[in-house]
Amino acid sequence: MFGDKVKRKRRSLARSLERRSVPERAYIGRGPRYLVQPEIALACAPSLRSMAAALRDENVALDDSELQAIQSFVRDGAGSTFFGRDATAAMREAVGLLHAVLGPKPAVLDRGHVKPVDGDVLQETLALTGS
Repeated sequence: MFGDKVKRKRRSLARSLERRSVPERAYIGRGPRYLVQPEIALACAPSLRSMAAALRDENVALDDSELQAIQSFVRDGAGSTFFGRDATAAMREAVGLLHAVLGPKPAVLDRGHVKPVDGDVLQETLALTGS
C-alpha cells in the first residue's frame, strides 16, 4: 500500500528531474524569459539525469531527507540555486546531491538481508577495536 505511494513519488520526481535537464524555450511576453537559465540547465543536466536513473532503480535505497533535498532543489524557486543565475553554484549543488544519493553507504547483514546503516552509528572495525 505505502510502497506504491513511494514508487509514484520517486517516478514523479525522476520525470521532473529529466524535464529540468532540458533547457526551456524562451517566453516572449511579460515576465521573465526563463524560469531556469539555459546554461544552468545544461550545467546540471548530467547530474539530474543520473539522479533520475537512481530514483527509477528500486535497488537504490533513498531516505526521505534525500528525496526532500532533491525535490526542493528542482521545485523550490526561491531557495534553490537552480533558479538563480550562477551556473557554478547550481552545478556544485547538483553534484553534491548526486553524491549524497549515489555515494557509498555502509551496510550490515541482518538475518541474511543487507540493510543500510545510519551515518550516525559507529561501525566496529579492526582499526577501531584495536584487535
